[in-house]
Amino acid sequence: MRINSLLLFLFIGAISISCFNSPDFPDTPSIEFQDVEFKRVGGFTDPDSLVISLRFEDGNGDLGLDGSESNAPFNNKNYFSNKTGQFFNFGLENAEDLLTYADRATIDSLPAYSGDAICFHWDISPDIYYQDGSQLEDTVYFQFNRRYYNIFIEFLVNEDGEFKVFDWQKEIDCSSTFDGRFPVLTDDVNRKNPLEGSIRYSMTSIGFEKTFEKKPLKLRVYILDRAGNQSNTIETPEFTLESIIK
Repeated sequence: MRINSLLLFLFIGAISISCFNSPDFPDTPSIEFQDVEFKRVGGFTDPDSLVISLRFEDGNGDLGLDGSESNAPFNNKNYFSNKTGQFFNFGLENAEDLLTYADRATIDSLPAYSGDAICFHWDISPDIYYQDGSQLEDTVYFQFNRRYYNIFIEFLVNEDGEFKVFDWQKEIDCSSTFDGRFPVLTDDVNRKNPLEGSIRYSMTSIGFEKTFEKKPLKLRVYILDRAGNQSNTIETPEFTLESIIK
């Protein structure tokens, strides 16, 4: 799980004072770019930080995921039934009905156990247990669940006069992305109040400068609320790592 460090500055909009009106925001979150900075540490084992700051507004304040939330709909992986082809229901179906590598003999649309699929579709040690406590020993097909994260980051790099997406998972075998989670932003997630404020989201790596050197970059960002509503997508101004060192 990627839980990146961040600082949150919140302004609760639903204040019951007669001379003020509560903000009227849509329930779908909205974000604006504020700032991006690069913090160089410089050590071989000490990661540098790329930090983006966003302004947000949300009509019912259902933003944020705690690091411990792993039950549906915030589970990391979706498994499938070999009977229905739908998401596997662990409460109603037997483990024998999981879609596994053995099912490739009859389902030719399943990917081979090679290349990127080894990392992103085949689970050789699934966190699945029988009622007696023993772990399932099989190679099980899965798809990552988009709602496991709530902030999504794309890197755009200009190498030949045109900005193109830098795909970490393809450029670096089996690498993870910089998508992650920011925590719940209210004391009571079930209380629906307008919310606005700032999110400061930090991404750490020892390889930023080696990967991008002095190349022009942009970041493309959006967030999800707890209901799965997707915000608008923002794109940062062009920058180089050197130009945003703080």
